[in-house]
Amino acid sequence: MQRVLVIRIGRLGDTLLATPVIEALRQAFGPGVEIDFAASPGASAFILDLDKRVNRVFPIAHRSTPWRLHRVKRALERHSHQFPYDLVINLECGHECDDFIRFVEHDKFLGRPLVETQHRKERHCVDTEKSIYADFLGRDITREAGTSLKLKLDTQQLPVPAGVKYLVMNPGFSGLGKAGYRSHRAWPESHWLRLVELVRKDSGWPVLVNGTAAEQTFFPGLLEAPGVHSLMGSSLPTLVQALSNAQCLVSVDTGTMHLAAALATPVVALFGPTNPQLTGPYSKKVASKVLVSGVDCQPCVKTAAQRKCTLNRCMTGLSPEMVYDACLQVVPA
Repeated sequence: MQRVLVIRIGRLGDTLLATPVIEALRQAFGPGVEIDFAASPGASAFILDLDKRVNRVFPIAHRSTPWRLHRVKRALERHSHQFPYDLVINLECGHECDDFIRFVEHDKFLGRPLVETQHRKERHCVDTEKSIYADFLGRDITREAGTSLKLKLDTQQLPVPAGVKYLVMNPGFSGLGKAGYRSHRAWPESHWLRLVELVRKDSGWPVLVNGTAAEQTFFPGLLEAPGVHSLMGSSLPTLVQALSNAQCLVSVDTGTMHLAAALATPVVALFGPTNPQLTGPYSKKVASKVLVSGVDCQPCVKTAAQRKCTLNRCMTGLSPEMVYDACLQVVPA
């Protein structure tokens, strides 16, 4: 039996975009391969803990903290000396995890600091990560691997009756309520309300709106609209249950978009300042539709143009009618 450690310490979306390595490892070494993860605490570690294919998760907060001062890192080090890894795959592109090669007992190591891996704007970040292990696990195997989850979950109570078709919307994203933060990824609430009208008029489906408890204050009109049910502040298992049974998800660029794709739920993704070629939905099992308005300054994330932008044209230019038409294209017949 092969024992493997995967290092990917990021937010939920980053973690989900790393899941193709799980299927690639199982294809290369068989379903008995033992896969451990070093991941961020919170939602990232939680979702991996629920995955039937993952053996153990080491939740690493403050990844730059020296090993001797980090309780979880020291536990990982001790564990690796007791049960050495046949393979360690470091999917981080930054230097913060370069020292894993020194402290984790292993036979083979892939990724930094042995190779320099850099994201490119014209290549999806998953394909960049795949380049780290493709030669070792097999290029054909690696190419066919998409984001995926195989979760062990109890049935959660949803605000719609069992068997009723519905659509999920995710209007919020990290940083939405940050002081002084212009919500460049935001789609106007008026657009979300119009989309609800189109869905209700055409299909009659209820709409479930996801987000954190704090995001409720940003969408009061949406949450009070006829046919809308709130998932704001719900647990991650409840969100997983809702996405797993939804006709599709409509979302701005955020981790929920990647969660739906990994659960094989159709996705309509609304992109503005960020680059869908780099961070769009990455599924090999289900249809997704990425919508961009095509303004000349797009994408502009982390540039002077984004800092100066006060119009958010790239998001407001996406019409609700365009989004609804995309929903009809991805929803199974």
